Amino acid sequence: MTTKQKLLIALLCMIAAVLAALMLWRAPTAPGGQGHETHEDSHGHDDRHEEAGERQAEAGQEPGVAMTEAQIEANGIAIDSAGPAMIQERLHLPAQIKVNAERTVALASPAQGIVQSVPVSVGTQVKKGQALVVIGSPMVAQWRADHGSAQQRLKLARTTWQREKTLWDERISARQDLDAAQGALKEAEITAQAAGQRLRALGIAIGDGMSGSVTVRAPLDGVVIEKPVVAGQAVDETKPLLTIADLSQVWVEAAVPADSLAQVATGMPARVSVNAAPKQLDGTVSFVGPILGEATRMATARVALPNPGLRLRPGMLATVDLLGQQGSVPVTVASDAIQTIHERSVVFVRTASGFQPQNVTVGRADGKRTEIVSGLAAGTKYAARGSFLLKADLGKSEADHH
Repeated sequence: MTTKQKLLIALLCMIAAVLAALMLWRAPTAPGGQGHETHEDSHGHDDRHEEAGERQAEAGQEPGVAMTEAQIEANGIAIDSAGPAMIQERLHLPAQIKVNAERTVALASPAQGIVQSVPVSVGTQVKKGQALVVIGSPMVAQWRADHGSAQQRLKLARTTWQREKTLWDERISARQDLDAAQGALKEAEITAQAAGQRLRALGIAIGDGMSGSVTVRAPLDGVVIEKPVVAGQAVDETKPLLTIADLSQVWVEAAVPADSLAQVATGMPARVSVNAAPKQLDGTVSFVGPILGEATRMATARVALPNPGLRLRPGMLATVDLLGQQGSVPVTVASDAIQTIHERSVVFVRTASGFQPQNVTVGRADGKRTEIVSGLAAGTKYAARGSFLLKADLGKSEADHH
């Protein structure tokens, strides 16, 4: 090897050494090394909060809400401790006021005819025996004529029987004449009774001669709730004239979901809330429907209530709370504390820096206290009032993060 070749090899080695030194000087600090420990990405964003959120998500928890004592007080958030309580299970149901069908009467015409007058209207309070509709009917005139004729034949048959009996007693007439007169009397009595029974069964007054006018009267005290007829209208036995309801007692019908039917039974206490009533009304379940509605897939639970002053009007909306058995529960929280986040029930637990949403499994509830089956220990401090503000703050922080 010549001297020139040796110099060229030495120069190449020096160049390689310089390049290696430059590469080592520009290389980043290895993970875990000392010196540069930046938490920013290429855009300058700090990724520490993202890493914390990822760790909480891996642990099955939502990120917490930071809040100072002053902020807690300013927002009106009340702190309480989870603990035991007596809970009476309560089923809250939508309901509606309806007429009592067992105290409702639909009136029809006793025969074909023409309405002459209707002296009442919808909403009129009526008394038993009060005139409601006057109808003119040729058939009624004929029935009254038949009744009058039957009475006359009965009177004649009775006279004939009396005469034949007298003649028989005096040994003047034959026995067969007395028997014939007695048979005719029995037949006349049956015909007269049938004619009278027909008039009475249809509510047609007897003793109006051969008049075709008939007055339909109220069979009970109540209120006219339907009036489909007017004066001059042709009616018959199949067309309703009026509907009267006794509103001194009404039905409250609540809609019960199919999955809650096991909690409902006749005789259980109920509390009804209606805007027209200044306070809740107490009653009992008198009927639970055996069939679900085709459209609603719900059953009906019925509560009968007295209605003094007729303040409860059919059609009003109401709510019914069905009350179950009362029992002691080891861990409960205020019902307002329960929030739903990502389809999970959570309670905001007090922490050193604010609040942390804690997943819980809820059980029985009475509207004020809710049983915690799992997820929260007795004595844990939580946000009892104002937890909806914490949920809103949590949702806002999640939106800002995304």
